[in-house]
Amino acid sequence: MNNFSILLKEHWQDGISVLVGFWLVTSPWVLGYYGISAAMWNSVVLGVIFAVAAGAALLKFHEWEEWINVVLGAWLIVSPWLLNYAVMGAAAWNHVIVGLLVLALSSWSIWYFRHQPGTA
Repeated sequence: MNNFSILLKEHWQDGISVLVGFWLVTSPWVLGYYGISAAMWNSVVLGVIFAVAAGAALLKFHEWEEWINVVLGAWLIVSPWLLNYAVMGAAAWNHVIVGLLVLALSSWSIWYFRHQPGTA
């Protein structure tokens, strides 16, 4: 098994987070909310951050990157109301669901890291 396969096996959450980042970047066009500026930019900027952070975590894990994702996942959940696009169904639901997914993946990564012998 090569090193990349081992990393994906141990940090599968980060592999999924890279895909989540790509989804966020493309979702305004796929779901049709690219005309809602706040929602579109929220998706694109956070998608890039998630993809880059998860890609970096695949190369070398740092717990602080996961904590950033926890904060940004929480932001995604509340942003439809704070940026006034909660009534825009697809954008709001996408951000709430993706935010919950990011929170779950990042929390799992933090828990896993802390429960490995010789860590934390």
